[in-house]
Amino acid sequence: MEANKYESEDEFTINEKGEFCDEQGNLLTIEVNDITELTEYYEKMISKVAELKLEQGISNPPPFKFRKGILIVDDKGTNIGIHATDINEMKKVIKVLEKYYSCSLQKLQFDYMKRKEVKKGEGYYLQGLEYNEEYLKSPSFLLKCSNQDKDKIHELLNIKKRSDKWLWYPKRIEQTKFYVEGNTTNEYPIFIISKGRYYRNKKYQPPKTAVYLESINVDYKIVVEPQEAEDYAKSISRSKIIILPDEYLNKNQGSIPVRNFVHHYNIDKENIAYWILDDNINDYYWVDNNERYKVRDAFAFKFVEDLMNNYDNVYLAGHQYKMFCPPTDYRNIVQHNARVFSSILIRTDIPSLNDEGDIWRGKYNEDVDLSLRILKQGLPTILSIVLSADKERTGGSGGNEEIYIEDDNHSGVTKSNSLLEHHADCIDIVERYGRTHHKIKTEMFENNKYIRSSHFTENKYNIIYK
Repeated sequence: MEANKYESEDEFTINEKGEFCDEQGNLLTIEVNDITELTEYYEKMISKVAELKLEQGISNPPPFKFRKGILIVDDKGTNIGIHATDINEMKKVIKVLEKYYSCSLQKLQFDYMKRKEVKKGEGYYLQGLEYNEEYLKSPSFLLKCSNQDKDKIHELLNIKKRSDKWLWYPKRIEQTKFYVEGNTTNEYPIFIISKGRYYRNKKYQPPKTAVYLESINVDYKIVVEPQEAEDYAKSISRSKIIILPDEYLNKNQGSIPVRNFVHHYNIDKENIAYWILDDNINDYYWVDNNERYKVRDAFAFKFVEDLMNNYDNVYLAGHQYKMFCPPTDYRNIVQHNARVFSSILIRTDIPSLNDEGDIWRGKYNEDVDLSLRILKQGLPTILSIVLSADKERTGGSGGNEEIYIEDDNHSGVTKSNSLLEHHADCIDIVERYGRTHHKIKTEMFENNKYIRSSHFTENKYNIIYK
């Protein structure tokens, strides 16, 4: 039976199946523009259920359809992305949902991935992104429902449940290759700063960043405190271990002293630039063909090094976090004038803080502080999006755990307030995810300009997928 659109002034009733119908018995669907309008419809229908004195559970309001591919059947539920390999398979899904919810979904609109052109401009000359044509033919929509509904829908579709956040019918478009190599070597030395991460899973083993670098045969140094040097040496070659000198110990500044040591160390070695990595990075990922590929060689670092080398005034570059770079959300290859964190490439001639040449200060949010100081001087930064870092969450069992506990047990208040001391002009304090966070006013730095180097190169890489 074809369903009709329900208007707020329409009269309706409920049939013997518990379906909402107009006076002629036609099923009703609802289209709304915002949550306020949705609430008005919902309350009116709930009143009708009460008026007819129906037993609880016999009838519910029909699905509410937003026009942009979102179907809400439970306003208190959570979203699950419903994907099908093509429109014919999606019709099978809709048929099951219509029967389950006793309503018509024939007017439900689907979303399709659209091919986007990579914006032209500074940094965008690098290898572009390809699209897996199968994804372009794949319809999807968001369904907001209870977890019980999600379980039942998987059961009715006869597919194994893999996530509460997405569902593919009849199965996900398969990724046939999983790794990428760029057949290149990194130019600048890599340093890991680590504390308290020499023992995991009931055995001595390197921290995860070192495990990754060992797996791709890329050289590195790891900087540790003297009392832990022997513990790290049980799983890492002594030739790769640098012991933090005494003058940098016991400062109660978290990782600030060791970061300043690494900077001075590289100045003394007359290095042009260097990498400083957190010790809890699992992997690096390249995005292409709507998929993520683990990077299996030094291309993970050379890609960003080439970005920095092409500009005379870029002192900070790095990798965005993997969680912010979904493979099906094609933005541009790089992000301009953003904060750089955790996987950082730094030029040794970066503007310093004092006569001693330090570049790190404070106790919390040191990467935000450094990034903002550079940006406020009118200097640009570059953050790679197409090649991202899979870093574990901050905190945990690492060397900064003590200072995060000091921060009102990870509340974020002390960390965020510490930024206000120097950067009240360009950050706001907000509450998100049950914690206090800072929000950078990125619009302030949109006009930071890049100065092309005289040896600017449009780099091409011999990327191999495996």
